[in-house]
Amino acid sequence: MRINYRHIGTLLLVQAICSAYSSFAFEPEGASVPGKKQWRQYDINQDGQFDRSDIDGFIDRGGLNIETDLNGDGRKDVEDALALFLELSVMDRSCDRVVNDKDFEPVDTVSIPEVPGISTVRRIVAECVMRAIPNLPPDIEQQAFRSVPQGKILSFDERVFVYQLAGMSGLAQQNLDAASWGYGRAFQTNERSAGAIGSLAFCLAVTDRDDEALLLLAYARSLFLESAPTATSLGWVFARHGQNEEALEYFREAVFYTPGIAQYHMNLGIILLRMGLKREAFEEFREASELDPEDVKKLLFWYTTKPPDEPPKKKPLDPEEFKQQIEIERKELLDEGFTEDEMLTPWDQMSPCEKARTIPELLERRYGEQMQNIAQSYSDDLSRRVEGVIMGFWPKWKNMPEDWNRYISGIPVVLKTATRMTFNAMMEAGHRNASLTRQMGSELLGYSSFFMECAMQQARISANEEINRWRDMPLTAESKAELRTEAYQDAMEEAINYCYKSPVDQAYRWLTAEASPYGLPKSTIEAIGPQDFLLLFMVIPLECFNIKDYCPDGEGGDTRKPEFPVEHTVSLDLFIVSIEWNTDNNEWEFNAGQGIIVGVTWKPETGFGFQMGAGVDFMGMEEAVYVRIDEGKLTVETEEGYGIGAGFLSAGFEVTTIQATAELY
Repeated sequence: MRINYRHIGTLLLVQAICSAYSSFAFEPEGASVPGKKQWRQYDINQDGQFDRSDIDGFIDRGGLNIETDLNGDGRKDVEDALALFLELSVMDRSCDRVVNDKDFEPVDTVSIPEVPGISTVRRIVAECVMRAIPNLPPDIEQQAFRSVPQGKILSFDERVFVYQLAGMSGLAQQNLDAASWGYGRAFQTNERSAGAIGSLAFCLAVTDRDDEALLLLAYARSLFLESAPTATSLGWVFARHGQNEEALEYFREAVFYTPGIAQYHMNLGIILLRMGLKREAFEEFREASELDPEDVKKLLFWYTTKPPDEPPKKKPLDPEEFKQQIEIERKELLDEGFTEDEMLTPWDQMSPCEKARTIPELLERRYGEQMQNIAQSYSDDLSRRVEGVIMGFWPKWKNMPEDWNRYISGIPVVLKTATRMTFNAMMEAGHRNASLTRQMGSELLGYSSFFMECAMQQARISANEEINRWRDMPLTAESKAELRTEAYQDAMEEAINYCYKSPVDQAYRWLTAEASPYGLPKSTIEAIGPQDFLLLFMVIPLECFNIKDYCPDGEGGDTRKPEFPVEHTVSLDLFIVSIEWNTDNNEWEFNAGQGIIVGVTWKPETGFGFQMGAGVDFMGMEEAVYVRIDEGKLTVETEEGYGIGAGFLSAGFEVTTIQATAELY
């Protein structure tokens, strides 16, 4: 097990806060504090609580039934629905990802106690570990150290590090028993670990054991005053008890001690927002989003608290920009031979709803072209870096055994390294793609007012078309008025769904895009790749015939003449399929292919093997290079042979001119 001690300090300070959301209670009173019943206006599905399902319901309706301008932009729309993620996090005092009246019930104030004695701390830690064990696998200890190479003796610090990782993993999986066990065992291994005892205290606080948590936190501060996990756990406990000033103090400490942890900025931002300091909260959310761009939640918090005057401002919709893009695409399709019916309708000829539904398609193409260029750069860079690894094992073409040994030793390194590099490049490209997708979603969401305008225009057009159908019918003025109202309402409902809600839903999906590996295109640069390297098993032996003194016999180009044993064969050749029996060693070969040959071998003593090679067969003469896998050995050999016969059946001999073997296991 390799430990990078430069990163241990940072790893020990990382602490998950409150499962999916950071949670803080509102004070019972205060000008900027919502009333106890305010959460009910967000209970859209009327199940007695405000949670993620309600937010999805608001978004599904395009944010049209939002009654509060949550983001302060002067409109009540889908962006206020997105702001509900922040509202949920702020209101959820109990940290169970739902809000109800219990989150606003009065709670007692708390304070940091006197530093307890070590015996008290040991007792609390032991109870935490023992309480967790029945709910964990019996081999939890072995599982924690499973990644450690067998037989390796860990140092004192390495054992503590493994337990810390187990605790962090438990928190990440929202498994408090695993987290408590990991942090508890880390402290039992090193009683000077402030990070372990502070994180264990957080696990206690989550389960409402605040008194014990505060005892451990007091002890942790006596060990190391500048511990960010200790500070943030203290802030979390005070925030749950409505003690905003104390919570703010400790959350500021956590950010000061470890400014590079995004979650600490999130905690500080929420408590600042709770206290009405929106501008400062926005700055903390922006820092959190920049430190952890993969986390959609951090992006949403930053996006929904962004003041109107804060750049980057929303990009205003420019119809001329989309008009020009359509004209360019139409010209390209026309040059490719497409007909008018197969091309996009010109912008000026589109209906309002068509314009609204076409904009997401145009944005996707525009951003897609950017991503293709980015992905191409990742692919080209990957090819250069992989080639650099391969060249460390590339033949020097001076000595065949040396080149062959270098090649054999390089196969696992090249394959493993190239695979890792490729995955990392795909993940990096995936993060860039997610970032661009969110940027695209932000731009599209900024056009929501235009989409609503399109819906209203489309509703008027559709309603008028319906009204014109019965304009000359003998109806009373009152009946006509009712029909006009009904026609407009029906047209408006349909237009909202197709002209407004559809692009807004797409914007939300893009804005909340998660990062995933992105498939890289083929590299545009000429570079040696893993496939080229693997084919050396055929190239290296053949160079014995081309490079003088390359092979061990010292005859270079005369290697066709050495005294190799001749083995007699009988063959049945069925064009692309052949069967050969070696009468000397009783080996059977079953091959298929021309040029590239794939087949199996069989001997009574060893059973089946596998071989692949390349060769030529002309007028009874054969020359081929094979790689064979049999009995745990990888063998590369060059064979020459000659046969004579009638029809499909022939008899002859073969000579193995070059052979190199490596153990597979």
